[in-house]
Amino acid sequence: MSDTRGDAARAVSLVPAEGPADYEVDDRIEEVNLPFRLGGGSTCPTRVSDEELFPTPVDGCWRFTAPSVTPLCTADVYVRTPENRVVATATADGSARVPSGPHVLELSTAPVKTYLALDGPALVSYGDRYPTVTSDGGPATVTLGARSRHGTPAGTVTVTDDPADVAAGLSTFGSALATTSPERSFPTLRGHPPLLRVGEEFELPPLVERAENGVKLGLPFEYGPLFSAAPVAYYLGANVVESERPYLSAGGTRHRLPDEREELALELGRLLAHTFTLDCATRACPAGLYDVDLHLHESLTDRLDPPWEEWYEADLAERTAAYLEVPRSATEGAVDWPQTTDVKPVAANAAILPFLAGDLSKVRSPPPTPTVPDRDDAGPLAEFVRNDRAAPVTRSADDASPRPDSTRSPTQNVTAEGDAIVSPRPAGSTSLAWVGPGFPMRAAKPTVDAYRRRLDRTLSADLTIDVTVVCNDGRMAGEADDVYGFRDHVAFDVVQAVDLSVAELAELLRDDHDFLHYIGHVDERGVECSDSFLDLRRLDGTGVEAFLLNACTSYQQGMALVEAGALGGVVSLTELPNSLATRVGRDLARLFDAGFPLDAALDVVARGPFAGSAYTIVGDPRVQLCQCATGAPIVAEITDTEPDAFHIRPVYYPTRSFGLGTMANPHYEASNRQYVASGVRANSRSELDTFRSFLELARIPLAIENEIHWTDEMSVSDVRSLTDQQ
Repeated sequence: MSDTRGDAARAVSLVPAEGPADYEVDDRIEEVNLPFRLGGGSTCPTRVSDEELFPTPVDGCWRFTAPSVTPLCTADVYVRTPENRVVATATADGSARVPSGPHVLELSTAPVKTYLALDGPALVSYGDRYPTVTSDGGPATVTLGARSRHGTPAGTVTVTDDPADVAAGLSTFGSALATTSPERSFPTLRGHPPLLRVGEEFELPPLVERAENGVKLGLPFEYGPLFSAAPVAYYLGANVVESERPYLSAGGTRHRLPDEREELALELGRLLAHTFTLDCATRACPAGLYDVDLHLHESLTDRLDPPWEEWYEADLAERTAAYLEVPRSATEGAVDWPQTTDVKPVAANAAILPFLAGDLSKVRSPPPTPTVPDRDDAGPLAEFVRNDRAAPVTRSADDASPRPDSTRSPTQNVTAEGDAIVSPRPAGSTSLAWVGPGFPMRAAKPTVDAYRRRLDRTLSADLTIDVTVVCNDGRMAGEADDVYGFRDHVAFDVVQAVDLSVAELAELLRDDHDFLHYIGHVDERGVECSDSFLDLRRLDGTGVEAFLLNACTSYQQGMALVEAGALGGVVSLTELPNSLATRVGRDLARLFDAGFPLDAALDVVARGPFAGSAYTIVGDPRVQLCQCATGAPIVAEITDTEPDAFHIRPVYYPTRSFGLGTMANPHYEASNRQYVASGVRANSRSELDTFRSFLELARIPLAIENEIHWTDEMSVSDVRSLTDQQ
């Protein structure tokens, strides 16, 4: 692994920009940028060493003079005093004054964490969607600080296959927290837990230590309970100790946990959600760093009327004890949980726990027993395929190619437990992942190596996103036409290749590509090429980072691509009628282009018929092609219309850079109200003028009766017409 601390320092730079911007902050690890416009008469920025000006660490800072500064992003702007107190907030719905004296302006959802330090008085106002900071007295001295959102662990803890060593490793997870205050519910204040490696003897690296916060988790020293407890141990900074009867102790109180293993896993997940939800609400009280209008804070105040400021000032153990006194029903469903992961309780799977904990995934270990679909019973999709066989093409290999069988059920050609298709039990979260034998339906299949590649991403030579579309069937060539490269301030290099030979495809896969979109046929021999088949299981490496293999039963070939070095991709588990594959392929491509990670994009397209059971993810489900313009991706569901308003229900998806706990303003409300950006949020009414501005804000998907449309292609009358037709 590279020197990640050195990489972070070199990753962020301020360079001249092309187009409407003068300069841009480049993050060459995450491959994102933030363009800036400076007012007339500005000076050239120079790098300085004044990191102490900013409330949190930055990777670099630059100073210049300018009468105005416009970051080209749709972020809200928090105005902070040198003591880090928020004194004003500017949004697209209202400007804000910067008082006299030194202040720091924080951009809420910029792709690179960015601050502006300057002396007021000044005005923060919005025009053309973007905030502009204008000094009252002409050119002002501005110091810009920026930090990469790339999080790295402090080291690797070596554990043996003894569960006691795994417990000791889990006890170090809380040392990664940047704070034990309720603000650790912000993703930027949660560091990455130390990695775990299974070896010959227990070893603790120099920069990693056991967390000491007065919180203990007593658990049987067995893999299942320990695995299920990993995210709780991390978020609560808990010490994990041995106990035949499970418990959580904090602040002098002892909370009994269930003995039965599956129920224990569920209760640990509920504890994680309960404490996290209350932290999100507590941090929004007047004593917190972000005294904002948070919908969650308001709704829980109405339900509970709790002592928010007392909780905020308490230490972690006392606060946790107070939270345990709050009825679980008060917080249930207040935040839709983004991910649950089923993990088989074996020693080798300990290495995946830091990544699941870092994502705050709930863990079920042992998993509830999955079902195995019958060969001849794939449900409605199988019936659709059978009915479709007399119609146009399906994405099995061409009937002209000799092969044993041209139409396979999802479980055909399965010869081992590791290749079987399984159906994990629903978990009530937005997405589900499966760490065990077999390929899951309606769930992702991550691997430790794919997660580790998150951390091993090296500095990119440039910020151009390389998309390669390979179509080995001319009848399907229109699937990826005009769906990539429509983002402001994001440079795409889209290359299309048709009818590649085995040698040509193998060479292409060896080269570096940010994203591969394959359209064609796959069978047991591999990926069909113009002259034969390329079996990706024989690859010794690949430069592809993420991919979509839009072909029948492509899951084994997709997993082979991950094992060869890719981060992750979307694959199919079944036969794909061409009508379904083309629709899903285009929708996924547009969502990837808009900054949706793999799991979020697949959740969106799964609203349509059959797609949820036909596709899955192999590798890291949080892989993104590019950053989303709105920070956390959003789908706006149109639920009703009035003559002068629309009713909208937002659905948010956390990402690696904007993880669980991120706040978001949906911009279709004429208010500064913020939401915790995860899952389905409250339905709200958008006045006509506000909704019209929302359509012009950014390229955002609209859901109208489970059909996906895009704001940049819709007018108010278009939306009304489609809604009225339903």
